[in-house]
Amino acid sequence: MNFAKDFPEKLRSSILVSEIVGKKVRLKKRGKDYLGLCPFHNEKTPSFTVNDQKGFYHCFGCQAHGDIITFVMETERLEFKDTIFKIAQDFGIEVPIVENSKAENNYVARDFEIIAKINEFFAKNLHQQNVLEARDYLKKRGFNSIIAKRFHLGYAPNSYEALTNYLKGLGFNDNEIGSCGVIGKNDKGKLYDKFRNRITFAITDKKNRPIAFGGRSLGDDMPKYLNSAETDIFKKNLTLYNFFNARKSIFDKGFAIMVEGYMDTISLAVNGFENVVAGLGTAIGEEHLKQLFAITDKIVICLDGDNAGYKAMKRVCEIALPLINSQKNILFCFLPNQMDPDDFVKKYGVSEFQKALDASIPMSQAIIDFTVNDLGIKNYLKLSAEEKARLDLELNKKINLINDSASKKYFMQFVKDWLFSIGRTIANKSSKIAVSKVIINQKNLQKFNKNSIIIMAFLIKFPQLVNYRDNDFNLREMQFEDEKMTELKEFILNLVDENCQNIVEELDKSDFRLYNSEIKNIVARQNSNDSNLHKKFRLLLLKDLFSNVERQYLENLNAIDDIETHQTTISTQKITEIFDYKNTIHAKIIELEKDII
Repeated sequence: MNFAKDFPEKLRSSILVSEIVGKKVRLKKRGKDYLGLCPFHNEKTPSFTVNDQKGFYHCFGCQAHGDIITFVMETERLEFKDTIFKIAQDFGIEVPIVENSKAENNYVARDFEIIAKINEFFAKNLHQQNVLEARDYLKKRGFNSIIAKRFHLGYAPNSYEALTNYLKGLGFNDNEIGSCGVIGKNDKGKLYDKFRNRITFAITDKKNRPIAFGGRSLGDDMPKYLNSAETDIFKKNLTLYNFFNARKSIFDKGFAIMVEGYMDTISLAVNGFENVVAGLGTAIGEEHLKQLFAITDKIVICLDGDNAGYKAMKRVCEIALPLINSQKNILFCFLPNQMDPDDFVKKYGVSEFQKALDASIPMSQAIIDFTVNDLGIKNYLKLSAEEKARLDLELNKKINLINDSASKKYFMQFVKDWLFSIGRTIANKSSKIAVSKVIINQKNLQKFNKNSIIIMAFLIKFPQLVNYRDNDFNLREMQFEDEKMTELKEFILNLVDENCQNIVEELDKSDFRLYNSEIKNIVARQNSNDSNLHKKFRLLLLKDLFSNVERQYLENLNAIDDIETHQTTISTQKITEIFDYKNTIHAKIIELEKDII
């Protein structure tokens, strides 16, 4: 039994190296890499790294290096063929079985050869003296001869037989010509050129070998864009346009931009956005996303701003839900006025497109927006109970498609918070007042934030923390939500600065003795040699900040119905900003908790 020739590459693009290696090695996340003890030599200090984006493992100690296939071959002592079957079985992937032979290998080589010759034919035609219309079209789109060469642009002449005769003249037989994907056969069995009077775009594989073509009509022929038929070396669901050129930039920039068409891809690439790829039309599928997720953690979908582009992005959103996790994320960039990326960059410039990318909507918000639109809800700021119920049902259906437990949990929480924040009516005054009273009572019961007290205990136990400073916090300048906590912090800082040997005793003599009993208990529980001290302290500061921001969020939420109508938009915007800030802090807390564990 033999598997299809492209199957090993499919395994590499479908399975993360960390998923394979993690079965044998205990890995710990370190930035973009994973770190662990090398399984190929004895070591006490980890020097073995795994990089999912680049698709390999490497040991700096013994220089072991490879991908998922070589790792299984080495650790399981298997031959290449047996390794492929084992990996597929372990991950529940069906192996496409084919009958292999030397003749088949020759056919594959011949497939690449004929496409290469067709590429030469199209490229040469573009520079013929009589092909002014094609060159003028490219010039108007901002493409010169250097760009044409870089992206393998060409021209298919307005003829039913020019390419066919050219290939016959090179010695290719009718069967080879008829199965190359760009030549058709009529009902009488006669071969004819499918691509006529079209700008051509060579579609390449991961090794930059031409495997197919796209063609843009220069006349009235439909469809405007035409792709090669699928062949043994070209599968649309496994192919991304410009993947070879974009790969390094995707690594360097940390994310991929996925657009709809050839022109969009080339336009963005020549304007500095080289980390751009395209599906072939709007048919972006699961395998395309998996290929990108194999080399990056972030994908920005930026299709055309028209209705077809919107529907395609909605479809991508649904396809991607089972694939995302706490590391792998997808965002959506919506362009205005039904513009495509090429038009947008030409009209507004590179900096404005960068701003559009920066304003991309995360998937958690996108599924809400898509669902609201699908249900025909026009004003979600004043939802009825029935509409909320429908929204809740549909959103939960989508979220249940997520396989990653952490992502599913926080998507659920995000939707819950969003539903709670919208659709509140002035009519329900009594309910609002009741909720407000509950919040006020809670504030009266909780005179100080528990996290703040733990922070004070840490300062007493570990006086070196009084000069703590990072990108978010400067302890000496911090003001706590509870003014009393700020005063207590200053009191402790002064004692530390004066080299006080018994701060707890001084607290007993001060106005802060109310907190001393709890502080003593916390101090007693702390390990003096905690290697994660600074991380734990930052975590406390983040949790304290989160608690305060959440309180602000609820207070603004409860006040919204008392605001005059003309101020409602401002208030809603403020609530949204606080809500987004709250989620940003929460994400930092989750990430830091994982790191400490």
